[in-house]
Amino acid sequence: MIVDDRLYLGMGHDKSWDIEFNWTMDRWEIWSTNDLKTWVKETVIHPNDTYFGPEPNCWAGDFAQKDGKYYWYFSNKFFDTGVMIADKPGGPYKDALGKPLLSKGLAPTNSYDPEVYEENGVYTIIWGAGTYYCATLGEDMLSLADKPQKIEIYNSDGTYRNTDDKPTMFKRNEYYYLVWGAHYAMSKELRGPYDYKGAFYSGGHGSIFNWKGQWYVVHEHHDISMFYRGIMLKTMYFNPDGTVNLKSDFTFPIGGGRKWEFDNSRMGWRSPSGTNVQWTKAGTIKGEITGQKPIIESANWASTETKGKTLEIRIKNNTPTSKLKLSFALFKTNIERFWSYPEINWLEEATINIDVKPNSSEYVKYTLPLDTIENIPKTLKRLRIEFLDSDSGNWEIDYILIQ
Repeated sequence: MIVDDRLYLGMGHDKSWDIEFNWTMDRWEIWSTNDLKTWVKETVIHPNDTYFGPEPNCWAGDFAQKDGKYYWYFSNKFFDTGVMIADKPGGPYKDALGKPLLSKGLAPTNSYDPEVYEENGVYTIIWGAGTYYCATLGEDMLSLADKPQKIEIYNSDGTYRNTDDKPTMFKRNEYYYLVWGAHYAMSKELRGPYDYKGAFYSGGHGSIFNWKGQWYVVHEHHDISMFYRGIMLKTMYFNPDGTVNLKSDFTFPIGGGRKWEFDNSRMGWRSPSGTNVQWTKAGTIKGEITGQKPIIESANWASTETKGKTLEIRIKNNTPTSKLKLSFALFKTNIERFWSYPEINWLEEATINIDVKPNSSEYVKYTLPLDTIENIPKTLKRLRIEFLDSDSGNWEIDYILIQ
């Protein structure tokens, strides 16, 4: 939402990087900027501020502004949608109805993940998962002025296309764009039907906006794990026919993979045994060996491709060990609701031992082509590092890269 040359960004907050089996979102936060670089936290909205109470159900939402009032339409998990109101874009916000605006069963789709689109003073709310529905918001912004209408999307061969959750809508020139995740469709009519166009910018839930003549997409990014997500901001471009040009689409790091650089936190790394994991202001993680079989590991659901990648680690190994055991857990995406299965049997996962310099007080960089590892998973679920034959000393890691 842009107000007086200031951009306001609203988002759900993932509770912890240690959550492994569901999306647990304990609050919403609103941040703002006037240059897209320096951000200020405006306010925090807690679930207790809403009709659904203390449950950590703070899923996706969207802003609207009208007549000096500001609205935050929010998901109560995947159940229903409510609305909050404020006198200032940065809040504080209060529940405007004390009950859902979009109740469960309102339309033949889930009543969550709202998107609000305004054109010529008319506000349209869009929601759903798999199939999207829309309705006109009433003059009070707290009611529906008409019945929900299905938004139809068709492939190039005329077959019907289903979507995912969290629709995003914007208009450029004569076309309306309907976006969900890494897919999009176009139409010359707001309510469709829409023609499916293909790949959109890679990433999760997001929004598209025009800032001082430049289009941008801002969306979730799994920089730590599936359940503890960061946010990416990308410039956005179009082809002459209006379709999306993906030339500025990039992942983090560029080309895919993953960076654990520890600039601001320990990025979910922890120890199940034998040591501790501490973050340092120098942008590293470190630990003292406290017993047998010292192990450190990333947060679960790293969601990182490994094919054609190289692992690089820069470590200060001030322990007696001359070998590190690296284990790569498999991300099983071919089963329904795969995120409900966080368990890992490390005895069955791909492993390799690498030689390292023992009792070192200096950083040493080690590289490992991942394609050389037998049974390496295509997509990484969790990375584990084990210090073999060490019961004393300390270690410190500057970074771990898969690129």
